[in-house]
Amino acid sequence: MGVNALFTAVSGLDSNQTYLGVIGNNIANSNTIGFKSSTPIFENLVSQTLSGTSNSQEGLGTDVYSIQQQFGQGALQNTSNPLNMAIDGNGFFIVQAPNGATYYTRNGEFSENAQGQIVDSTGQNVVLGYPLNSQGIATTGTPTAITLNTGALAPLATTTADLTANLDSNVSPQSSTTTTGDFMGGYITGNYSAGATTLNVSNMTFKGTAGDAPNSLLIGNGDGTTNLYSVASYTVSAPASSTGTYSLAPNGTYTSNGTNAGTPIPSSTTISSVTLSSALTSNVLQNTAISQQTLGVASTTGIEPGSDIQIEATSSSTANPNAYQFLNTVESVSKANSTVNLSNAMPVGNSTYAFKSGGSVLVGPAQDYYSTTINVYDSLGNALPLTVTFAPDGSTAGAWNAYYSINGTAAQRPSLSLTADASPDITFNSSGQITGTPSLTLTDVPAYASASTLPDGASQPLNIALNLANVTQYAAPSATTAFTQNGYATGTLTSFTVNQDGKISGQYSNGQTQYIAQVALANFIAPTGLTSEGNSLYAQTFASGQPAIGAANTGNFGYITDSALEQSNVDISSQFTDMIIAQNAYVANSKVLTTENSVLTALETAVP
Repeated sequence: MGVNALFTAVSGLDSNQTYLGVIGNNIANSNTIGFKSSTPIFENLVSQTLSGTSNSQEGLGTDVYSIQQQFGQGALQNTSNPLNMAIDGNGFFIVQAPNGATYYTRNGEFSENAQGQIVDSTGQNVVLGYPLNSQGIATTGTPTAITLNTGALAPLATTTADLTANLDSNVSPQSSTTTTGDFMGGYITGNYSAGATTLNVSNMTFKGTAGDAPNSLLIGNGDGTTNLYSVASYTVSAPASSTGTYSLAPNGTYTSNGTNAGTPIPSSTTISSVTLSSALTSNVLQNTAISQQTLGVASTTGIEPGSDIQIEATSSSTANPNAYQFLNTVESVSKANSTVNLSNAMPVGNSTYAFKSGGSVLVGPAQDYYSTTINVYDSLGNALPLTVTFAPDGSTAGAWNAYYSINGTAAQRPSLSLTADASPDITFNSSGQITGTPSLTLTDVPAYASASTLPDGASQPLNIALNLANVTQYAAPSATTAFTQNGYATGTLTSFTVNQDGKISGQYSNGQTQYIAQVALANFIAPTGLTSEGNSLYAQTFASGQPAIGAANTGNFGYITDSALEQSNVDISSQFTDMIIAQNAYVANSKVLTTENSVLTALETAVP
């Protein structure tokens, strides 16, 4: 044993002390999220050859050549934070420091900062990813800071609706009679608040003789119900022989000054406004129905209170048989006068149509008429109730008329037009399957209203394609299985989830789910070449190579588990074993050192 033994022993002490330091660091970080354990790599040192041949080389001890991190998978632990993410497999999260430096980490303990950005556990470094469109496709190939959009989600106006329902094939035979005289009805052309007394109207024509003008009118409340109001006067266009406008008393004569004051007005005189004796008790919207309550019929046989009623209409340009208009519920019946009072009259839904004097009337039990309602949305995100009512078309099996009302305004027939036969709207074959074109076009602002905006101020009228392909007619009670539409109101972000591809989806208060961003991952050919920067962050080096950037669950990248964190991959039992080995080696080297020291001391004593 020579003097070299001292240096050999010292190198052993130094190297194993480093080994113990690595073990201590591993154990200290055994609970650090995303921490990767390290292992020292020892190398032997050779100082010289004693005889010039390789088999006579004397070692000079050992050295720790490098300390390599072990990037094996750590165990995943579930958490309650949806922004916690763990990579199962290859890859690193990419974060960017405030100074622009880029780092890589396996620590997915993320949170949201005041700017809505996702940041790492330091709260300083933002997580990078790809913005996504509504289909979940990245809009850029360069990762940028992920920002959770906490602003309002823009509304979407309804354009399509799908109804799955059954209409009872066991409908009762509908009673049939005809009208006597004419029925006066029209639409309110503006929006009026409760308290208003004078209302502008359209498509409202007086066709009676002196004393025939109704002294009360039904006005819709916008919720499917109707109130009855007394009329103080009507304003009509002056006859050709006079100028100006004239008020019409409910008895059918002019009341204002003029050449025809006090005389009966001619039939077919257009009414431009109505003044009520008492103010409106609720707000009304443009297109709300206004009409008389009493309808004369040739026979009241089969008409009972609570029945639903349809009345034939005709067009000034073409006569479409059975162009019925739905008039809702019969309130009372006067068999002595052959009249019925209506509780919610709805005039014809087109300016070219009018109630046909002597036209047919269909009346049936309320249970034969089926209504279903869903909220649709305008361009401002206002929820507007859409009610669709199906009424049997006479007693013909498999034939139905369809009526609809949006936001409580006047019910309309989607098939009423100038040229098309308006009845029936839908038909079924003997197997209960719908025939013809199983789709109806619905609009919130009809052409007859000449309105450019919706009553609530939205920028465009609703045009909804109602799909009825899944409506059947079987011998079962009428019922709706599903009624869906594609619009929605505005919403705010309430929660979010992350899928295995790293795509972050936001759940909004309006029930919608939208993609926000996708977390980007990086991978390295030689991850052991990365430099640890603390806080579980790594920096790229020449030894690690350039990062490959991509998305989770693609190529060689692992997948992401949300609401989970990757624990340290330190194996405590292995570290204890390594600690014993390092300790024994350290003690043994210290023995070499003391032994060599004793030998040298003895040598000095023996040699004078």
